[in-house]
Amino acid sequence: MSVLVRDGGFVPEDWTQGYVPLPALCDHPGGAGVDLRTPELGPRDWARLCQLLPELGLVRIALRHFADVAALDLARAIRARGYAGRLRAHGAVLAGLYTLTRRAGFDEIELDPEQARLQPAEHWRFEPGWSPAGRRGGMRPQGARFG
Repeated sequence: MSVLVRDGGFVPEDWTQGYVPLPALCDHPGGAGVDLRTPELGPRDWARLCQLLPELGLVRIALRHFADVAALDLARAIRARGYAGRLRAHGAVLAGLYTLTRRAGFDEIELDPEQARLQPAEHWRFEPGWSPAGRRGGMRPQGARFG
């Protein structure tokens, strides 16, 4: 069973409705969870996601590697569209990047039990005053297709 990281520490998985890949979602998902296995969405997928956001209970975005800026950009874009539901990161997430993921708009991080064992709860801290040193401008990579 997965472990969730939130600002207060580790909590057990509490999402019981499962996830559906974006192409398999019906037109009225009624609070379903969508699983975005890649943060790189084409124009058609981005438009479909935007249309369905008001009815989604949870959006789960996979981080494919530890420097997956596209996933952070997608989270920001989803929040910019007004999505107020749960936004979850999973995959290649390091405890040291927790503040960055929270600032991108994620509410929580999903860990498998082995990740949770290797990176215990005390390693996951949200630092409200944190600022990326020397960063200029946004984090949108060239060729991003949403927004």
